[in-house]
Amino acid sequence: MKKLPILLTAALATSVNAMNVDTMLLVGDEYGNGVFTLTNSNKITEFIQSNITQLVVEDGEITRVPYSDNNFEDWHVTLTHNKTILEPHRQKQIGVRSLCGNKCDFTEDQYYLVSFEPSPYDPEGKLNSAVTINFGYRPLFVIPAQDQDIDYSISLNKGELYINNTGNSFIRAYIDQCSDEVTEDCEVTIMSLAGRERSYPLPKNIDSSSLKVTIVNHDESYRQDVSLSESK
Repeated sequence: MKKLPILLTAALATSVNAMNVDTMLLVGDEYGNGVFTLTNSNKITEFIQSNITQLVVEDGEITRVPYSDNNFEDWHVTLTHNKTILEPHRQKQIGVRSLCGNKCDFTEDQYYLVSFEPSPYDPEGKLNSAVTINFGYRPLFVIPAQDQDIDYSISLNKGELYINNTGNSFIRAYIDQCSDEVTEDCEVTIMSLAGRERSYPLPKNIDSSSLKVTIVNHDESYRQDVSLSESK
């Protein structure tokens, strides 16, 4: 069975690629833990700072809660390294560890943005920062609901895909209309968080007059093909 692509979230800035992260969507295991792998493809050693922002979905809106020393007692997850040094052409694993115990509500997904922000490791101040440009990543870490309730409505109107996710876990909607003749702007993966209701513009080379959408949950144990046509 074909695995669906992972939706990429935006990087923190645009520049030359130096540090890479292995995935932009990481789903925690049964204990709420996971591991990101960072790779330094640059020729200089990188100093990488990491932090966590919890995403709380309430009444369809997202509230961002940055983790800091001021709210440490409310943290649900932590990182094995919030600061690390990564040498050229080396890899390092950064673990995400659940702190919840019995205090978290796992009846619905828990969402966290994990930021990895590199800068040149320059303890002696010898590098010219004006010509050294790096960018970071902000992948999404998800602790999925223990008992999945997949429930949503989906429709198509004026070239936009509308999804109302009324379940307790995120879903991904995948559309692929690529062919030998059309290879760009012809497929898309859309991620809808639990409790969110949004419309998503489709790429220009997707024909919205008749659409096949594949819907899956985090581990693809739920998979459904939906045929849509433009609302009249």
